[in-house]
Amino acid sequence: MTWLISLLILSACNKDTLQRTPEHPAGAGNWNEFSVSEPAFIDQAGVDMRGYWPDGKISVVENDLSGKYTLYWGERYSFRTVAETPFPEDHISQVRPGNRVFGIGFGEKAGFTDGGAWFIGIYKLKDGRLAGFFHAESHWGGLQAYKSIGVAYSSDDGLTWTRGEKILNVDYPKPANPRWSGLGDGCVIYDEENERFICYYSAFVDNQDYKICMAISEDASGAPGTWKKWDGQRFSVEGYNPSNNLGGRDYGIAGLKVRSGANPSVMWNEYLKRWVMVYAGWNEVLYMSASDDGIAWERPIAITDVVNETARYPNLISENGDLKGGSVVKLYYGRNQNSAGVRQFALRTITYDEQP
Repeated sequence: MTWLISLLILSACNKDTLQRTPEHPAGAGNWNEFSVSEPAFIDQAGVDMRGYWPDGKISVVENDLSGKYTLYWGERYSFRTVAETPFPEDHISQVRPGNRVFGIGFGEKAGFTDGGAWFIGIYKLKDGRLAGFFHAESHWGGLQAYKSIGVAYSSDDGLTWTRGEKILNVDYPKPANPRWSGLGDGCVIYDEENERFICYYSAFVDNQDYKICMAISEDASGAPGTWKKWDGQRFSVEGYNPSNNLGGRDYGIAGLKVRSGANPSVMWNEYLKRWVMVYAGWNEVLYMSASDDGIAWERPIAITDVVNETARYPNLISENGDLKGGSVVKLYYGRNQNSAGVRQFALRTITYDEQP
């Protein structure tokens, strides 16, 4: 859609919104030159949690034998669906109570997952199991949550999961009085070149705001006790210590600090030869950034316009799933959320290097 590209061009003079990429790897496309289609909408009629999709990350796993795709829909209870494509519109009719596989009602732990568990990344391990990383919430009886991140494992293709253990936490305990606190609202990717998991998440950075932060595990299964948070220069901060139920301090990713937000979706783009991230700003605008190594990220640019719509919970999904994309990628997101939290399930098609 040309109006959105025009918006980006007009905003080039705004240093807080757009910065051109100075260099690109040989043979790579330009991550900040693209067209975006008009929004289309996915019908939520008759599904569980109607009106609340998406509510975070949608994870995709391809079945090596059948060629079908399994989607894991993150909510306070997470759902598992199977279809011929990786696209949510072909799965949503299966979002029913019988397809809940994790979260509320599945061995929740007080102070950890009693408010729900949202899958934010599902990965096949070399031993045949699935690792399921999740955003966890503990409540006080209302909506406010103390948030953290955990991992669970499945030995039966995602039908059942272990109870889950914490891998990342903030450096303070659950407050006595209800308030939004902790860390979470993220995603987990696997960096094949460096053989490590990277978790991108949102946490409060001292004297600033909730920023996008990151942590890594070089363990083959992303096991508890193996995670280190970014300290601004390296991964040196303890992710979680079970002896005191706390983690270390959180530091924002330098290139993304200009725009606070949450709910990143990250994939490797084969066409661009870069990692691409989209996330939601607190101003209800979606932002995009790119990185050569998944660690140093470029200044984000706005890809939606709050004048025309509000946008949250972005997801990048291609014909190959949520791990890798190409010159054409679909962007799924929650649109025009009302005061009750109900939102439209919208999608647009992003085509890189296509000019109006």
